[in-house]
Amino acid sequence: MKILISLEDNNNLDSKLSNHFGTCNFFAIYDTVLKELKIIKNYLDHNSSKSPVDQILENNIDTVFSKGMGKKAIDLFVEKNIILKTGDYNFLKEVIENIADLKDLNTPCKH
Repeated sequence: MKILISLEDNNNLDSKLSNHFGTCNFFAIYDTVLKELKIIKNYLDHNSSKSPVDQILENNIDTVFSKGMGKKAIDLFVEKNIILKTGDYNFLKEVIENIADLKDLNTPCKH
């Protein structure tokens, strides 16, 4: 599995999770098979001809973790067969350590 995780900052495994997918500053991309972690700046261009979801999918991810996500983003990811996960964690290392226990994200945040 290759999981994209929304982050507030870039402090490797001690990076703080973002409370909302759409406003995160960084993304972690973690490959659960190879045990490889890469953190990248949120590069999404909302004015591009490609949707932010399509831009994310260029990283060959199959799962997205976020503490909160809007309905439009949820619907777009579901349409592309991307698994959405969440959990009551605060740091990247907690998500990675608890991959098997992540909960399904299917309820949008209220904003």
